[in-house]
Amino acid sequence: MTAPSMSGVSGRATDLFERAARLLGVTPELGRAGAADMAGAADALSAADALSAACTERLLSGTPDAESTAALARLVCDLQDLAVEQAETRMASRARRIARCERGLSLLRTVISSKALEDRVCEETAANCGFARVLLARVEDGVWRPWKANRVIRDEPWFAEWAQREIPLDDFVLETELLSERRPGLVTDTADPRVHPIIRAGEATSYVVAPITPAGRVVGFLHADHGSGGQACDETDRDVLWAFSEGFGHLHERSVLVERLRLQRDRVRQTLAVVGTALEELTEAEIELVTAPDDDTPVARTASSVFRGEGGLDELTAREREVLALIAGGASNQEIAEQLVITVGTVKTHVKHILAKLGAVNRSQAVAAYHGIAQD
Repeated sequence: MTAPSMSGVSGRATDLFERAARLLGVTPELGRAGAADMAGAADALSAADALSAACTERLLSGTPDAESTAALARLVCDLQDLAVEQAETRMASRARRIARCERGLSLLRTVISSKALEDRVCEETAANCGFARVLLARVEDGVWRPWKANRVIRDEPWFAEWAQREIPLDDFVLETELLSERRPGLVTDTADPRVHPIIRAGEATSYVVAPITPAGRVVGFLHADHGSGGQACDETDRDVLWAFSEGFGHLHERSVLVERLRLQRDRVRQTLAVVGTALEELTEAEIELVTAPDDDTPVARTASSVFRGEGGLDELTAREREVLALIAGGASNQEIAEQLVITVGTVKTHVKHILAKLGAVNRSQAVAAYHGIAQD
């Protein structure tokens, strides 16, 4: 069943309030004013219930005549029908807004950078949750800092005055409670002296606020309203903002974790690069110890004597034999790396090990050993 439109509900409310005005002895002007209040009230269902109760009380008093009794009975039934239609309208509106909230979060799921998320959240909240103004604040060390806002607020002069100012959370009665209880809040009367001046600076008459709680810790707040002079905020506004705030908190936590993992990965890569360089230098030093002539002996050993006297093909690993075979075939280090799907640095390391194990001073002697030829 399709829910009735708000205009349809408002029209029926006007008719019913005027009927009630006549039956209960209220002036028609008051009836029309009551209908307008009901159509725009946050708690319209209560207004319909109150009017139904007044009609029922008149019926039970026994004073109306038969005609008035029948009219009052029909009015009570019509008021109950109106209450059902009003509830259906509100439920349909709530469902649409929750669906749009999910759509907004799905757009933010494609954003990986935490900074990009922070920059976009206010605009996405306003566009997808049905708010005119959205403010993102940071919370740390008992201090509340207005931080980012959607374009509507950024264009208002009061925002520049309050942006990044440290506001003790003790000054915010509602926000202090939300910090400890981790729940959303609705303020319907900003004239309350407990409401902080920043709210009144924006000329808000009502607003909703939801904490951002990744990992169970409050790190910020989302404040939202329907603008200066806009409609009053209600429970649906509070619940929609809460749903969006929870989703944003999870997305922000994920992006921060991904950034930390990337940072750790880069650090590990840097460490491995340093270790690789150190190992190459150490391997080079070992080869020099093997191949360097002994100046303390009357006659230094020749390269051929070292080649013939130390090592052998049997000491090579399977991979080193593959590398030596390719060297013997005339392949360069780059060509060997491409064929064996390894890095050029790894190829160089294998070459150094091959020379060391064969006691060779260069690639030519290693190739000669591969072919079983000694060089003098």
